Amino acid sequence: MTLVRIRVVLLVSLLCLGACTVPLRWAPMWLAVPAVVAAGLLLAWRFGRGGLMLPASLGVAVVTAHLALGDSVLPLWLGGWVPLAACTGVWMGLHEEGGGPSAGDRLWMLVPLLALAAVLPVMPGFVAAVSRLEALWMAENARMLREMTDAPSWWRNGITQQMAAPAAERHAYLLTLVPTMLWWWMALLVVAGRSLAARIATLMGWPSLSRASFPRLRLPDGALVPLLVGLALVLFAGPTWHPSGWILLVSVALGYSLQGLAVVSAMLQSRGMPHGLVALVVVCVVVVSLFWILPALAVLGLTDVWLDHRRLEPSPHGEA
Repeated sequence: MTLVRIRVVLLVSLLCLGACTVPLRWAPMWLAVPAVVAAGLLLAWRFGRGGLMLPASLGVAVVTAHLALGDSVLPLWLGGWVPLAACTGVWMGLHEEGGGPSAGDRLWMLVPLLALAAVLPVMPGFVAAVSRLEALWMAENARMLREMTDAPSWWRNGITQQMAAPAAERHAYLLTLVPTMLWWWMALLVVAGRSLAARIATLMGWPSLSRASFPRLRLPDGALVPLLVGLALVLFAGPTWHPSGWILLVSVALGYSLQGLAVVSAMLQSRGMPHGLVALVVVCVVVVSLFWILPALAVLGLTDVWLDHRRLEPSPHGEA
């Protein structure tokens, strides 16, 4: 128990340290999101669907605070992450019995947060916030060009090209990049929340939370829906919806990249390679060839939906 308490303290300390690295408005997210994920998971695990009262209450509280304090203090695009993170925690808790959710199901349970990330570019308050971020970015680039006169020419040329890019293209790029990064940040905080819930369950004398095998990671078929919606938005919707489409495409494609990575890991392990060596090889390959290996892994993960490379689905004839 002492070791578990130490781990809880270390995890909370790391989250507090992370809160010190972001602007004041975002700092509470480092603690609020893991806390509501852990609370939602434990409540749903203990009380079943009654745990849904937590995200419902948080949603009402966020909307009430937004109406009372105004968009300048608590915009919905900021406060909305908390009740949706609680939804993810409750979703995990409802599936904890019977072996718990698989690695692919856990990844799919982040879809409420992905939905919010996808609609951020069409929320007026968020668009204004990105415009302010863009202005700060350009001002910082100009300052660095003035002060860092001895910087390498390739670095100065890169900064100059960024500043010379058309404003509309730069703004659209940020409207895609910022929500995508926010979603992956929230995914990291959800992982921290599940880890916190596991340690709290141990301290309370509850059974241990389930563990998922990464080599068996497989997204459910429903993950194709946001992928197709994103493709439709990019191809057929107006320019206003293009950032939303790219957010869905990039985020789901990265999810299928993880599935492709799981296929590679399973194949290496099936050849008798030790787990530690498999992890080392996979990490080295991804780090060395990041920009071309991720699309290849995404294609491998997508083909696994139909070809079932690892034979995870039972044979219709009952054969192995």
